[in-house]
Amino acid sequence: MKFENSRMKISMLAVLIIIVGSLGLYSYANRGATTQSGETYLFIKPAFAQSMSTAPTFLDEEAGISLYVNIGQSIDLAVAKTVYRTLEKETANYTVGSIALPNLTENEDVHCFVHKDGWIVTYYLKGEPLSKIVDWNLWSGGKLTKNKLQVGLEQMTNALGKVVTDVKYYHFQYPNANKCMIILETLVGSGEDSFNVTTPNDIAVYERSWSHYANTTREYYGWAWENYHSYFKIDGNTINSIIGVDGPVTNRGTLIVAQLFPSAAHVISVSYDHQNSYLYGVCVALVYQEP
Repeated sequence: MKFENSRMKISMLAVLIIIVGSLGLYSYANRGATTQSGETYLFIKPAFAQSMSTAPTFLDEEAGISLYVNIGQSIDLAVAKTVYRTLEKETANYTVGSIALPNLTENEDVHCFVHKDGWIVTYYLKGEPLSKIVDWNLWSGGKLTKNKLQVGLEQMTNALGKVVTDVKYYHFQYPNANKCMIILETLVGSGEDSFNVTTPNDIAVYERSWSHYANTTREYYGWAWENYHSYFKIDGNTINSIIGVDGPVTNRGTLIVAQLFPSAAHVISVSYDHQNSYLYGVCVALVYQEP
C-alpha cells in the first residue's frame, strides 16, 4: 500500500503493536524533501482454545476487532465484575461485560471477556468497524496515545492489580486477515490536509472503514445563523460532513470497494471552512491479508 502526504501534517498510528518489516507493501512520502517508510501490523490468533472449551466458540460468534492478554495467574471473577458498566454474561468460568470509557457515551463502551484462567479480551462486536477503536480525545503530541481497546484493558488489569505489556490483537470476524493499518490526517483551524493511498491488487482487503472528527461551530450574525462545515472526502467526493454543531463530533462508517478501488491512487482529505484553533481529523482503517 502506498501513502503520500500532500502537506506537512500526517500521523500514522500503529494500533497493532506487533510490527513486521514488510516495506515492500507500501511507502509513505512527504511531497516535500523527506521520505519515510511505512509499517505493517500483524494479527495473532489466540492460543487459548486449548485451555477453554466454551470461550472460543462464544468469541468467534460475537467478537470483531480484539485485544487480548493472559496475565499469568488465575482471576477472581467477582473482582472483574466490579469494572463493568453492564454485566452481559456470567458462567462459572468467565464473565462478559461492557466497560465505560472516559468522556465517551455508552455506545462507545468496549466489551470485555474475562476467564478465570487468566485471559482477558477487550473487543468490539462483529459488524462494528475497525475505526471505532480510534478515540480522538486521546490525540496528543501529533499522535493518538492509546486506543479504546487499550483503555478498556487497562481498566480491567488495574482493578486486578496487574500491569501487562505482552498484548496482542486479532480480528475474529476476519480469520484470514493477518494485518491491519490505520492512517490519520489532522488539521487545526481552517483549510484542508490530505494524503494519497493506493492498495495493490494482490492484497485481499476485508474491511475499509473511516472515522471523521470535527469541532465545528456556528455563529449568529444578527439576521441568521451561519453554519460552518468539516468535510471528509475521497477523490473530491464527500464521504461525510459535520455541520454547524457546538462541541466535538465523531462519525464513522465503512467504504465500498468502488470508493477505494485497488491499484489507483486515492486522495483522502479533511477540511474546515472557518478559522479557529480546534482539531479536525480523518482516519482510514484497512483490515487485510498480505501474502
